[in-house]
Amino acid sequence: MINLLQRSISVNTKSKVLDIACGSGRHSLELARRGFDVTGFDLSEFLIKEAKKGLKESVEKDLKVRFLIKDMRYFDFKGTFDVAVNIFTSFGYFDNDEENFSVIKNASASLKKGGYFVFDFINKNYLEKNLVPYSVNTKGKFIIKQKRRIENDFVIKDISIKKGKELLEFNEVLRLYSLKEFKKVFESYKLSIQNLYGDYSGNKFNLNKSQRLIIIAQKT
Repeated sequence: MINLLQRSISVNTKSKVLDIACGSGRHSLELARRGFDVTGFDLSEFLIKEAKKGLKESVEKDLKVRFLIKDMRYFDFKGTFDVAVNIFTSFGYFDNDEENFSVIKNASASLKKGGYFVFDFINKNYLEKNLVPYSVNTKGKFIIKQKRRIENDFVIKDISIKKGKELLEFNEVLRLYSLKEFKKVFESYKLSIQNLYGDYSGNKFNLNKSQRLIIIAQKT
C-alpha cells in the first residue's frame, strides 16, 4: 500500500502525512521509515499504546512520528498536511452517513491545497456478489468461526473465538458504499479523484472484479 502511494502521488519524503484511524501504527511507522513526518491517530487507547510500543522498539531511531488518541468524526488540522491516508478498511463504522462522511470532510479540511487523500476500502459490488457466508479457521489453540451477511447496506460479521471451554462472541458491523456514492462525497469536499485502483499492486479498478476500492484524490 505504501509503495502504491509513493508511485501514485508526487510528494517528497519530507512531507507531512496524517494516518486516520492508524490502529497499532504499522502504516504510520512504515511511512516514517521512508522519511515522512507522520501523525497517526486512533480512538482506541490500547491500539495507540501498541503503536507507541512499536515506535519504541523500532530498530530505526529518530523516526518522525507521533501518535494521538482522537475520534475520526471530530478532527481538523486546518490545512496542515500534504497527505492524509485512511487505509485497510478503517471506514464505515458508524450508523449514519453524516458521521461516516464527516471523516472525508475532516480529511479534506486537514489537507493543504493540492494535498492528497489516499483512501482504501472494500469494493461493495464485489462483496455483494462474493460474500462468504460462513468460515472456520484455527490459529494455534483457537477456533475462529465467522458468519457473514449483508443487511440494508451493512455487512455484519458474527464472530466466535473458542479455546477449550472458553468462548468469546461478538460482531462487527460496517457500512458499505458504492464508488458512485464516494465520488459524490469526495467532490462535495473539494477532493478531485486522480486514480482508482483495485488492489495494492496498482491494477486498474474493475467494478465487478476488484476486491478493493483504492482512491487517490487531490484537494482542489
